[in-house]
Amino acid sequence: MSMTVPEVIPLLTEPFVRTGVYKSRGEALKELVLEQVRQRIEEAEEEIVSFRRKYAMDFDEFTASLAGEADTQEEDDWMAWESARDMLESWKAIEADIRQSCV
Repeated sequence: MSMTVPEVIPLLTEPFVRTGVYKSRGEALKELVLEQVRQRIEEAEEEIVSFRRKYAMDFDEFTASLAGEADTQEEDDWMAWESARDMLESWKAIEADIRQSCV
């Protein structure tokens, strides 16, 4: 039998409150979720930096350099780079929304 979210959250957050790491379950949950979001932001930023180093240019310059002359690897990298940029933007928006929450 699986537990519901309202049953699971107290079980997972209570040890943090009991040991004094966080003041409340809400604060614990918010901070744990923010930590996960920050990790995703860092991963996307690292991927973007990796592509900048690989091609010694930013995304817009790379895009312009491919005009009609991209090989398969460059196309794959372009798609991965664009995806990393999109994910970074999404994760930053999620982080901002969570930070603004009154938990």
